[in-house]
Amino acid sequence: MARSSITAAYAGGASGARAASRAGSTIVVVDAFRASATIAVLVSKGARVVPVATIEEAASTTADFRVGERGSAKVAGFDFGNSPTEILEAEIPSGSIVALSTTNGTRVVEAAGGASSIFVGSFVNAMAVADAISEDRVERVTVIGCGWEGHRASEDEVAAGAILRRLEARGARLDGRARRVVDAYISRPVDRLRKNSAARRLERLGYERDLDFCLGEDAVPVVPRLLGGAFVRG
Repeated sequence: MARSSITAAYAGGASGARAASRAGSTIVVVDAFRASATIAVLVSKGARVVPVATIEEAASTTADFRVGERGSAKVAGFDFGNSPTEILEAEIPSGSIVALSTTNGTRVVEAAGGASSIFVGSFVNAMAVADAISEDRVERVTVIGCGWEGHRASEDEVAAGAILRRLEARGARLDGRARRVVDAYISRPVDRLRKNSAARRLERLGYERDLDFCLGEDAVPVVPRLLGGAFVRG
């Protein structure tokens, strides 16, 4: 296992992503419920995932499939909602171009634009992401919790803690905020996240299976990396 000497930080939302990008940090975008898992599943199928901030952009982009949600509900006219379990069961040929637009995740990816490297991570690929970043031997990485409509989201912070904990095990030095996020991950049973407001919203919409999937640690061991405007297997 590669040992790392990088400094690992945590920040929240689009403003945190912009600041980390300006500072020259590698960025990991975490949207635990559910964009990170959806992108990981798509990339595992060999798709190229083009993140776009608005529904209109997704609708006008040349793509084989369109995936999106607003308020956690599927966008009318799109092929799929932001549902990793739905996409896992779907026939999406390798090499497909997928336009993706979500309430929070793709907006934060856009804010991170200009960063040297942008990854997507969560519970489902925490170890794979930590391994990839350690092997890249970067000086600084910032894990960004997307939050929900400008507010903190406990699931994103705890999922960020899962990634940061694994980075620390590979020799990364955590800054103060990253340390607090890791401590929260260690002390908070992941199952408690099933009762937060985001989980209840998904349950009301019938996405209970997505909750189980998104909380499965290291269930999709792939590393989505943004290259040429699309997330691909890195």
